[in-house]
Amino acid sequence: MLSVHLAVDQYEAIKALADFHGESVTSFMEKVILDQLEDEEDYQEAVKNVQDSHGETVSRQEIMNRLGVK
Repeated sequence: MLSVHLAVDQYEAIKALADFHGESVTSFMEKVILDQLEDEEDYQEAVKNVQDSHGETVSRQEIMNRLGVK
């Protein structure tokens, strides 16, 4: 259980977005928070991959060749 205190105008803006997406405020906020968490985890993984590569990169074309995509 989590309690969040918002200003009335903030709540109304969130409620309007939730309504637009056909969701309750609770489910909308849960989805948005979990999406943000996933984005942050992806970002941290990308940063680690760049650090681990020591600056070595592979071109888009090379990746496409490796995957057999034209």
